[in-house]
Amino acid sequence: MRHLSPLQTKGMRLRIRLLAGVLAVGCLGGLVGRLAVLQLVDADGYAARASDQQLRGATLPAARGEITSADGTLLAASETCWTIRAAPRELADELVEPAAKALSGILELDYAETLEKFSVRTSNDCLLRRRASREMADAVRAWCQEHNAQGIQIRQDTRRVYPQGDFMGGLLGFTDVDNAGLWGLELYYNKELTGQNGQILTAKNAWGYDMPTHYQTLQEAVPGNSLTLTIDAEIQHWLESALSAAVQEHHVAERGVGIVMDVQTGAVLAMSCQPDYDPNTPRRLIDDDARAAVDALTGEERSAALQKAQQAQWRNKAISDLYEPGSVFKLITAAAALDSGACKPTDYFVCAGKISVAGTRFRCANGHVHGAETFAQGLAVSCNPCFIQIGARLGKERFCDYFSAFGLREATGIDLPGEIKRSEYYTADRMGPVNDFV
Repeated sequence: MRHLSPLQTKGMRLRIRLLAGVLAVGCLGGLVGRLAVLQLVDADGYAARASDQQLRGATLPAARGEITSADGTLLAASETCWTIRAAPRELADELVEPAAKALSGILELDYAETLEKFSVRTSNDCLLRRRASREMADAVRAWCQEHNAQGIQIRQDTRRVYPQGDFMGGLLGFTDVDNAGLWGLELYYNKELTGQNGQILTAKNAWGYDMPTHYQTLQEAVPGNSLTLTIDAEIQHWLESALSAAVQEHHVAERGVGIVMDVQTGAVLAMSCQPDYDPNTPRRLIDDDARAAVDALTGEERSAALQKAQQAQWRNKAISDLYEPGSVFKLITAAAALDSGACKPTDYFVCAGKISVAGTRFRCANGHVHGAETFAQGLAVSCNPCFIQIGARLGKERFCDYFSAFGLREATGIDLPGEIKRSEYYTADRMGPVNDFV
């Protein structure tokens, strides 16, 4: 065996100490680098993973803002309901079948499907029913307390309701199961009506179960904004009643349409298409013949027919369809003639019961012969020959200029979804002579 001299022993010890120092610095450097990554580079990611392991979040749905008419009639509101969920892994084995039987009966669910959900013993969350009534929620709570059942969660929620039924259905529109606007005013003002959901954070133990309530953190929900319309409920009732009677009397197949506006401001005081649907049950077809036709079909053909019928039912024809105004347009012609100075209210015209323009004969309505009449009198009786002569004085160029000035070449920009963007009209170069009449 070789003996080392004192000098060699001292050198070896020095090398060992140097190697140990290098290793220590390397390990410490690696540890510092790892800590830098955890704390500086990926801090948010690890914090999120830690929170996910330690916290369970439950959403507190915000109430949607109310919609009221100008005179204060409540048209749309949010109503409290309950969502029933379960964490099957927290439910005792001996309660799986009894709970499935009891809760499926209370919540009007299929027993086999409920049992299948509860039988997934590793599941930490499953949906049983949304929009459950207070009676259902109370019955579930009572059964759980009686049998000391754990893992059944009863969460307060909200749903949209329309207290007036089918009143203004086509205007209000409706929401989906998550209270998001899908049609009408509910869709157009969805952002304003939608509130900010709150949250309850509950601490979880190592097995994923909720810890005592003093570990909970509550963030309150903020309700959505309310919406007040220009619609006057009394005028709306009169319009809907008159339209409904006219539709029935004249056997109107494609629904009747009516609008009432404030002539000073342009505010819409009433608007309706009759018959109208109930926004509480918007997918139910209100037309018996349409419903029977859809029910006679099956499969994809039935689904397509149902969707088409629903779209037709929801369509607000007051803004989505083109309309030929007929004699109503005499008001535009009269306003243009007076404003331009082409006519005065006292100017005289002659109605012989008929008049020919460029070879085409036009008659006065119902065979009337008004004889000599002033501008004002011709407007009062909606005289066709009188207004043909007024139009000739106005001239096609000025007529078209006023057509544009009244905004009749473009959309109105009304705050409802689905307004048609195009308009059908003649430009001056497409109009025939208006001064060749006898």
